[in-house]
Amino acid sequence: MRIVFDVGGSVLVPDEPDVDFIGKIAYELIKISEDHEVAVVVGGGKVAREYIRAAKSFSPNETFKDYIGIHITRANAMLLIAALGEKAYPFVIQDFRKAWEVIQLKKIPIMGGTHPGHTTDAVSALLAEYLQADLLVVVTNVDGVYDSDPRKNPNARKLSRITVDQLVGIAMEGESRAGGSSVVDALAAKFIQRGRIKTIIVGKEDARHLFDVIKGKHSGTVVEP
Repeated sequence: MRIVFDVGGSVLVPDEPDVDFIGKIAYELIKISEDHEVAVVVGGGKVAREYIRAAKSFSPNETFKDYIGIHITRANAMLLIAALGEKAYPFVIQDFRKAWEVIQLKKIPIMGGTHPGHTTDAVSALLAEYLQADLLVVVTNVDGVYDSDPRKNPNARKLSRITVDQLVGIAMEGESRAGGSSVVDALAAKFIQRGRIKTIIVGKEDARHLFDVIKGKHSGTVVEP
């Protein structure tokens, strides 16, 4: 299989780098890459949001703030490259074609953000589409897709299996609410829909066992194309 992993920045660096988790996920990725083609996109998380929030005090330019976030994602990506050692391409990839070339070298390409206005969720969905990946695995700080925000609604119900059309609807509804959010943003969900990409969304605990996740052993959400 060809698999793209979308690893949230808040999972790797909640308040400071989670060295134990980064080491564990690197081990799992190396193990998976022995039998599968692997590419990874890393997010910016809380650190990126804090920098962007600080930049608002000085600049109203949204594109400029997007670039700040992109740089943070690439710093997080470099942490994962360090953990992967020789199995990873030694530089952060910024181009989908280069990612494909690296895969042909039997290395793991690691990406961060690429363009202003695109989250790393969107980047990972586009990369999966470009590579014609068999599977996209999204690792986030919420352990699956819920029918409402579990951080605000204690009665929220986790959905173990949904269609991509449902994912788009949930993502758009989440973004339309004041202060709302979705485990995958609406643009990324639409790219997943367009590319007809099978997707698994899991939390941090499942991500410690990514080798099991790709075999269907997890407590997250499967998104069917």
